[in-house]
Amino acid sequence: IIDIHKRGITVRIITDDEQMKSKGSDIDRMSAEGITVKDDNSPFHMHHKFAIVDNHILVNGSFNWTRQAVLSNRENVVITTESALVKSFSQEF
Repeated sequence: IIDIHKRGITVRIITDDEQMKSKGSDIDRMSAEGITVKDDNSPFHMHHKFAIVDNHILVNGSFNWTRQAVLSNRENVVITTESALVKSFSQEF
């Protein structure tokens, strides 16, 4: 993500304010590199797990975006270009 940002591609991150402080979180490092980071500032967990690519592609599912999820967990990920879904998720930003 940092490499993409350094190439001039816009990257914005919304994260859970409690989870960004968890061991292994890269949020502070990404913010220090100049990536726009916003937290939910809520006592409740932000449980969304999605990404929007080029305002055109939605990546969504149970996948936690962690090493554990990649190597061991049973996760699901749906990738779609369905414009109504992309638009709906985009409104979170």
